Amino acid sequence: MLKNKRIAIVCRIADGLSGLSKMLLEYAAFFRDAGARLEVVAQRVDSEAFERRGAVVRRLPGWPWGGYLRRRLFAGMADWLCGGERYDLVHGHGDCLSQDVLSLHNCVHAAHEAILGRPHPGSGAARLHERLLAGGRFKLLIANSEMMKRELISRFGLPEDKTMVIYPGYERERFSPERRLAMRAACRRELGLSEDELFITLVTSGDFEKRGVPLFLQALGRAASALPKPWRAAVVGKESKIGPYLSKARAAGICDRVSFYPPVPEVERYYFAADLHVHPAHYEEFGITVLEAMACGLAVISHARVGACELMSGAARQGLLETLDAESLAGRIIELAGAPLARERAGQAAAQAARVHDWRRHCEGIAAVYERVLGAKNR
Repeated sequence: MLKNKRIAIVCRIADGLSGLSKMLLEYAAFFRDAGARLEVVAQRVDSEAFERRGAVVRRLPGWPWGGYLRRRLFAGMADWLCGGERYDLVHGHGDCLSQDVLSLHNCVHAAHEAILGRPHPGSGAARLHERLLAGGRFKLLIANSEMMKRELISRFGLPEDKTMVIYPGYERERFSPERRLAMRAACRRELGLSEDELFITLVTSGDFEKRGVPLFLQALGRAASALPKPWRAAVVGKESKIGPYLSKARAAGICDRVSFYPPVPEVERYYFAADLHVHPAHYEEFGITVLEAMACGLAVISHARVGACELMSGAARQGLLETLDAESLAGRIIELAGAPLARERAGQAAAQAARVHDWRRHCEGIAAVYERVLGAKNR
């Protein structure tokens, strides 16, 4: 049904190394192979990467204004461009007001409340989401996790039959226990790690406050004296002002043991070198880095309010925290750092749970949604 169909993907920012950018690049290759014509409508976009995968890029102009006005102008232009009969199907990603399929990737109200403990004051993203969800100008909404689906239904009163879950995926050929085993020694040498050092990672696309970087540093400070010697930790992610986090590491007494790295295309090299992965997000709608670490066979310590943890079962859940605070996080780090066999069992269970959730499965789920919507349109 998708052959020769013209599909618009609307996403204001489709560049960089974020999970959403990875997702949309996977769409481009998958729907090219399915015979569809995919067009990406965006303001900031890696045109070369999308065009290599067979997509057409429709770049909209940017504006100097910030906040809601910038988002609203983009939404208006995208709605105009995608209106009428130009496309067989429009798939929005939270940046336009009218679409057939809506994928929302952030619960900005819930995340703000989880981090700061008070209601959201109303940012540009929050206001646009409120308008978008109140208008209901979509046929189906795709959430990244059951937790996210429940939040959207509860907060915005969305009908159950218009809301569904399709988990994001990972690249099976890049992230695997076999590759981690084969490349572990080389990756550790690149990072200057000795074979007997315990290496703990936190990997994120950015937003250090939401992903719990301050809590991670505080927990490492509390755990330091009880951790096996020697040990080191790394925080990998985009952060424009790293100074405050260096100060937090210094205050925790661990500045000589924690390194900060910017995002890199070959992020798997950090997973391959690691012994333990920590993702202490206050609220995470999914968390592709958690799935990637699981797929590499790493034991993962994370918070129950991280959507990717819904995929964990058995021994993989040993690192799951129902309550997120520095003391609980430090205790779990100490527990798994000192138990290599438990880490191995947790990592094996994590890899098994992650195995079926690759990008192909995700894209097949999206294709089924497209076919369902197109079928309803043609009745």
